[in-house]
Amino acid sequence: MADEEDHVVEEVDVYLSKGLADKLYLFQYPVRPASMPYDDFEHLAARIKPKQKKVELELGLDTSNPNYSKSKGEQIAINVDGTAHGSSGRTYESNMMDKQVLSSTNTSPSTSRYAVGIFRDGELHLTPLQGIVQLRPSFSYLDKAENRGNRDKQDAEGESSQSEAEEEAKPVKVQFVRAESDHAKARRLASFQYHEQKLNEETWTDVIFCSKNDSQAHLERDNLFSQSNTNETSRFDIPPKEYLSMLVPESSEGVNTKPQMPSNVLSISQLKSMSITDQVLALLKNAKVLRFMQLQTILPGNPDPTAMLRALQQGAMLVQGSWVVKSEVLYPKDTCSPVSGVPAEILCRGRDYVMWRFTQSRCIVRKEVASITKLPSEDMKEILEQMARTKVNQGWEFAIEYDKEFVDQHSEVVQRQQMIWDAKYQQLSKVLKVPKGEGEKRTRKDSAAAAEVSPGQERTRHRSRSKSLSKDKSPVKQAQLVNNTHMNVQGKELSFNHGESSTSSGSIADNALPGSSGVRIKSEPPDVRIKKEPVDKPVPMETGEVQNSRLAANAHITNGPSHTQTSSMDSTNNDLLEAVRTFLRDKFQANCVLSISELRKMLLFRVSESRPDDVLNTGVSDRVMEECAIQSGATALPIPWPVNHSVDVDRRIYVSWQCGDASDKYRKVIMDMYQDKFKYRRNQFTEQFRTLVGSEPSTKAECDRIIKSMCVSKGGFWFLKGTTGS
Repeated sequence: MADEEDHVVEEVDVYLSKGLADKLYLFQYPVRPASMPYDDFEHLAARIKPKQKKVELELGLDTSNPNYSKSKGEQIAINVDGTAHGSSGRTYESNMMDKQVLSSTNTSPSTSRYAVGIFRDGELHLTPLQGIVQLRPSFSYLDKAENRGNRDKQDAEGESSQSEAEEEAKPVKVQFVRAESDHAKARRLASFQYHEQKLNEETWTDVIFCSKNDSQAHLERDNLFSQSNTNETSRFDIPPKEYLSMLVPESSEGVNTKPQMPSNVLSISQLKSMSITDQVLALLKNAKVLRFMQLQTILPGNPDPTAMLRALQQGAMLVQGSWVVKSEVLYPKDTCSPVSGVPAEILCRGRDYVMWRFTQSRCIVRKEVASITKLPSEDMKEILEQMARTKVNQGWEFAIEYDKEFVDQHSEVVQRQQMIWDAKYQQLSKVLKVPKGEGEKRTRKDSAAAAEVSPGQERTRHRSRSKSLSKDKSPVKQAQLVNNTHMNVQGKELSFNHGESSTSSGSIADNALPGSSGVRIKSEPPDVRIKKEPVDKPVPMETGEVQNSRLAANAHITNGPSHTQTSSMDSTNNDLLEAVRTFLRDKFQANCVLSISELRKMLLFRVSESRPDDVLNTGVSDRVMEECAIQSGATALPIPWPVNHSVDVDRRIYVSWQCGDASDKYRKVIMDMYQDKFKYRRNQFTEQFRTLVGSEPSTKAECDRIIKSMCVSKGGFWFLKGTTGS
């Protein structure tokens, strides 16, 4: 049978008629049997709302029918219209429910697939449908009866209150409505109340109903036939198979057979189809907080740890050794909270502040955080539940224990994340108006609280070891114990001597977080040596002639990179170098004097807010930063540092004096002056301007602006920016 040809039995011409294309509706009566149509009912009125495709028909009721209850009909009319006869605007003019209303609902939002066909004289004429509606009896008269009953009750109460004495006049407080914000306007436009109001604003259009046997109906029915007199037809060149595929498109294999996964569940097959960056981002969105080892276990295959770290730094922030998804990932731009409607920008600031607080302490108090972020209680609770759990008498505790293993193995990543947090806190403190010294205050408070958590354990142990050490007078044992309690944390030498902790930066809390601001480390047994690998070679703090000689030896950098530097530049991506140079030009345009540490913080802050595919996310070393700074037009300034200069600052300072304006010559004089001396009086600048340039700036204000763009005043002297540590 499959090999037999399917012979054509008959060919029919098909015509597309558009005479009623924008007016043709299909009426359906789902609650009315087909054997009992409404054709025999008297149609009193008909109306339509074209935009909403809503139709209403008023049908007369046969009140003389023996099945009609006149008493019920009269009671309904009284409830709806009241007892006053002859008043205008009545629903039932005969004082009896003598009609019913059929109201429509739109069944299909799109009727482009449907048409009405009529066959005549071997021709098929098709007319597209404008709408398909279902008509059901409307009970709006019951709402009118209820509203009338409420009005009558209010009128009765009003009449009884008129007999009472009039109340004394009270002052009226006039309030002016605030201007509606864009966010409030968007919420109002999306509300159901506004949508209902817009629907009610469309007025009804009265139409004339004609029965199917009426002469007017026959005339309108003729419009279903195509009125074209031409016999020209468009050529049908589509092959049969292609025509069938257009009529019945092939469904994608497996789309309907696979069950839908919950929104918070990811399948392994889905993860395998993603890139490593998308895999990490998808898992972070679902879990909110993950350890590095957990991520390695979950990801399919054997992912590259370096690629994982790169993806994590693009979509998450390091908190207590674990990775918390970035706020910008959870709350994209131009969105709002589904709970309270707060804009995403405000949510991101509040969530970032909560994350920063967890970098300072294991536990935070919700009330303290809410007073700073000013977020609604629902949003604050949702943010805390993403990364913390409640702890009795201590508030909210971070959900995952401190991951010391990751911190020890990836110290460079930890340091980079710490610098990003420092830059982000500086921004948050300005926007959220965090009280000055909040970071130091939190450090001292958390340290004190951690020391009081278990006084019967830690302090007793310290005292017992102190006593045992005092009893044992052997210098060998004492030296061995002191050596075993010696450690290096972030470049600061710390030591526990006889159970007491001492450092130049302050006290050490037993349970404070490692890596947070201040010098706070986790208590370890005194007989265990703790070693931390340095993140990078620290900049030596030479003073006097040693430092000056080093700078003098490196003065050739200003004239171009050396052979060693050129080779390092050649091994770096050209796109990355150009991006770094562009970044540095923008920064030097706004700040004439910058140190490498300041540039590093600016770059890390830029990376934290950049897109994942930004070339700067690949990493920039200090050497590349220095070389690109020189290529951008900056100069490595050999400053004559004082021998007794004890301020801890980055001495790799670069100056860009060429801004393309008339003040460049004065900035060049200032830069040359600081190669000879460390500080100057203000009058010394003006003297050098007159000597070397031949004139001073036009006004005193202009002179102050030029000096302040490169220098800071302290104790009556002017110092180059970045050299005083303030």
